[in-house]
Amino acid sequence: MPVEVYVHKMTDHMKSARIIKWLVKEGERVEEHQGIMEVETDKAVAELESPASGILKGIRSGAVEGAQVSVGETLAFIAEPGEEVPILPPLTDKSAQTGAEAVVPEAKAHAVLAEEPERRVRAPPAVRRIARELKVDLNLVRGTGPDGKITEQDVRAFAAARVAARADKAATVESPEPVEWVEITTVQRLTGQRMVQSLQTAPQFALTVSADMTTALQFLEARSGQTTATRENISVTVLLGKIVAIALKHHPRVNASFESGKIKVYKSVNLGVAIGSEEGLIVPVIKEADQKSLVQIAHELQIFREKARQMHFSADDLSGGTFTISNLGMYGIDQFNAIVNPPQSAILAVGRITETPVALPENTVGVRPMMNLTLTVDHRVIDGVQGARFLAEIKERLESPDTFRELDTI
Repeated sequence: MPVEVYVHKMTDHMKSARIIKWLVKEGERVEEHQGIMEVETDKAVAELESPASGILKGIRSGAVEGAQVSVGETLAFIAEPGEEVPILPPLTDKSAQTGAEAVVPEAKAHAVLAEEPERRVRAPPAVRRIARELKVDLNLVRGTGPDGKITEQDVRAFAAARVAARADKAATVESPEPVEWVEITTVQRLTGQRMVQSLQTAPQFALTVSADMTTALQFLEARSGQTTATRENISVTVLLGKIVAIALKHHPRVNASFESGKIKVYKSVNLGVAIGSEEGLIVPVIKEADQKSLVQIAHELQIFREKARQMHFSADDLSGGTFTISNLGMYGIDQFNAIVNPPQSAILAVGRITETPVALPENTVGVRPMMNLTLTVDHRVIDGVQGARFLAEIKERLESPDTFRELDTI
């Protein structure tokens, strides 16, 4: 039986992707998991893998370079030699927009709706009231709730995207000032949209602690001298990633998200690590980080950094994150508040290590290498006490020699 080839949902907000190029031609044989197509998602260029071994057949008309395709839309088939495959209708041209919401230009809205089958708008009274306040036509909003129900988040995201679209249009008007207009990348545009959505839909607050990194730095210095072909250099980010992953298992509310009025707690700790690039900020994910050694985490991070230079990731690299770490300490930043990466409920912002005077026992003062850790949380999922306890465990583990005796055996 032929196996369908389609773009998988790689992030929680992904609706569509743009075809960059086919890596395999019609009629050629492919192996399962072999890359057959490059697509541009809302975060990066990813390689679409073959779902099975066989012959690539029945590439859909219109599925060419530059075409925008919806998630789940069949583009071709993998079949046995001589096996017939269905003939698909030509691909419908999609908007060039991807991400949290695809905005239908207002001038074409009614024409587009006329071409689509009539659908019943499913939205509770409170959401309809918000839509009226924001002057949003619910017929244009795609619901992400159960059975396609439109949520408050859907309405606010649509309104934010509409404002951004109007701003873009206004920016095209020639300015009398001597300015330069710089095109933003897809990654930058979608990141901005997600951050606006995050701030508009999630009540966020931040908590900060300072951790004494004396013991941690001694551990890292000792580890650096042990580097061999089987040992990676362990950085502060790697060390912190492992400690955070362990702490998340003890504080499940921090490893969760708010969906459809309920709290969704994840059993796996999938740690997103923010990496900066020329194209924008990207957050690849280390799956089950709590079960991996420091060396394994360091190895995966190094691979992700190499991929970020070309913005070329697999679908699995960018999906499934449950918590994010953003470290700007290497750029001289002392402290900052990060924005929660939806649909996650928390993000940890890491500052640089600075020599700081601190109070010591017996009323003495000493200089210690201190690092600020700021946790931003979604108050719908995490309250102040829960966030404080999570930060307290990270601080305690960073400052405790017992932590590093345990990690040294991993």
